[in-house]
Amino acid sequence: MLLRYLRERSRDRVPIKVLLSRDMFLCGTVLNLVTTGLAILIVQSGYPDWLAVVVFFLPMPFNTFIWAAVWRGADQIPVFAAWIARTFGTG
Repeated sequence: MLLRYLRERSRDRVPIKVLLSRDMFLCGTVLNLVTTGLAILIVQSGYPDWLAVVVFFLPMPFNTFIWAAVWRGADQIPVFAAWIARTFGTG
């Protein structure tokens, strides 16, 4: 199931509305809040600071992956596709 989730997003098979609303805003926000809360609890509980830093940065690969999927999915919206082509000369 996880592999299907990653495959669909990496191959631009998910609509931009789903990527933005569900994956980036809902899942990303919840994941970041949970890991931030855990990192704070780790520091408050007296565990090593490096452990809190590791937990804090755990969602970074997911955040980067979803950001890249949204960036690629922006081609689905003509206004963004034109802006990307004009700005970066890729079209």
